Amino acid sequence: MNSIQKRLLIIYLPLTILILALDHIYPDAKMVLRLKYAIMITLFLSSVIVSKKFLEQKIMALSLFFLVIGDFFLVFYYTLDFKIDLSPIGAAGFLCAYICLIIAYQKNFKIGIKEIIAGILMLAILLYIFFSLSPYIHGAILAGSVIFSLVLSYMTWTGICTLFRGYFTRKVSKLIAISSILMFICDMGVAFSRFYPIYSKSFMPWLQNIIWAAYIPGWTLLVVVIADNILLL
Repeated sequence: MNSIQKRLLIIYLPLTILILALDHIYPDAKMVLRLKYAIMITLFLSSVIVSKKFLEQKIMALSLFFLVIGDFFLVFYYTLDFKIDLSPIGAAGFLCAYICLIIAYQKNFKIGIKEIIAGILMLAILLYIFFSLSPYIHGAILAGSVIFSLVLSYMTWTGICTLFRGYFTRKVSKLIAISSILMFICDMGVAFSRFYPIYSKSFMPWLQNIIWAAYIPGWTLLVVVIADNILLL
């Protein structure tokens, strides 16, 4: 691991712990939302600044641009005094981010027994979450949620499958797989916090902790991959 990668972990993992603590000390506070958004902006800027030797790294960095757009409407927007719900725009930003990651992770695509097993596990988890939440989501929101979940799940699956395809180095493939899983956990947490009645009616610090404990490290690991000098086998 090079010096830039070490610095990223030294900076953003403690920031994650800070956010987890602040969500308990100042639940749903606007200043905490602003800090969360600022952290993700700096993570995006880090992905821009670091040297990128490979096309895949540039595509991964583009995904963080869409992340910043998505977070504006899903995080920072709620610090403003507007009443219009623009969260679908935020979801579209993350959809574009995940499509970028799919493009970056698809190299040496193949379907073998390991890929099938990973796909079955992903499908089982996705179906459980779908049947848990679908009674509370209707109309266009349900259709959009299905599309988003399929793209997210495919991104997670193909990220895991980089372990089996022999395109990225073993270390990078592990980082991609862990990053993808953390992104999936984060977004499933967001889904429950927004749609499941027990959790959607009030701010749940423990649920926010799950979301942000997965979110910041997940994207930090992606920037660690972007900063890697030896990406490919």
